[in-house]
Amino acid sequence: MTVSKYVRSAAFGTALVSAAIAGNANALTAPGTLTVNATVLKVCLISNGTLSFGNYDPTASSALTASTTVTLTCTPGSTYNIGMNAGGGSGATVALREMTLGGGSATLGYKLFQDSGDTINWGNTVLTDTEAGTTSTSALANTINVYGQIPANEVAGAGSYSDSVTMTVTY
Repeated sequence: MTVSKYVRSAAFGTALVSAAIAGNANALTAPGTLTVNATVLKVCLISNGTLSFGNYDPTASSALTASTTVTLTCTPGSTYNIGMNAGGGSGATVALREMTLGGGSATLGYKLFQDSGDTINWGNTVLTDTEAGTTSTSALANTINVYGQIPANEVAGAGSYSDSVTMTVTY
């Protein structure tokens, strides 16, 4: 009697599974739509950089030049203007910046340019002396070249000079 009870339960369970499968064959469907969206922000960031002139000989008859790159990371296809202020040296302008002797008041003049020919000054007035452009449409990171020059025969005492120039991206 116990065995037949289990056989009947198993038969009943098999019938339920068969009914469920047959019921799915007759199931109805209804379409629905899932809308997916996002807003891409317009953003630009510029990396910090270092322009190292190395050793400067004030008696040399030619200017000392150097170059470096910084990375501009923007939403693809962004228009931008990159400006550089006069730096922190005493009496500095965007036309002739001044590095300062470690903690002292002695200065060493230098210039920053947008081009390798050292003809386009790098200033801080948008649409006047800033670098304007449009970022790549296929990449986030863009390389920006910075060219520097210490004019020949700058009057400066021996020692290590430095300055800090603030770069600003307008986009």
